[in-house]
Amino acid sequence: MKPSAILYNSNTGFTERYAKMLGEKTGLPVFSAENPPEKGTAVIYMGWLMAGSVFGYKKAAKNYDIKAVIGTSLAPTGALVETIRKNCGVPEDFPVFNVQAGMNHAKLKGGYVFGIKMLTKFMSKKKNRSPEEEAMLELLVKGGDYVSEENLSEVLEWYNKI
Repeated sequence: MKPSAILYNSNTGFTERYAKMLGEKTGLPVFSAENPPEKGTAVIYMGWLMAGSVFGYKKAAKNYDIKAVIGTSLAPTGALVETIRKNCGVPEDFPVFNVQAGMNHAKLKGGYVFGIKMLTKFMSKKKNRSPEEEAMLELLVKGGDYVSEENLSEVLEWYNKI
């Protein structure tokens, strides 16, 4: 069965923007975790990554028929698919995607400010950073916005095939 809605959980707005963009491209209605669809609905679940886990996924999996999971992160699109798969506990053939989102320090709240500071400190002390790690550190320090339709291309390709 195809998904009949998109359900998302957003912290600083990047995931919300991706969810709405995906909704426009697929024609699916978009629901936030604060105003969710009816329990049992077949959904594409989208959430931001926190410590390698898609925020809100486990709760959503108990209440919805999740057909795919999309994590938004600081990492380049596609980079954390296996991490997401492992941390969500989904099988190898389950559709999992990662899209690069961004960093907006002004929208961070509470403990997430501390978490980002700690991650930035850890990344800045790391020796021999890869080009991807350098790009992530720059994003952590300076902020930035990588939300784009292009980053959803793999998701749309999957959706159009089901």
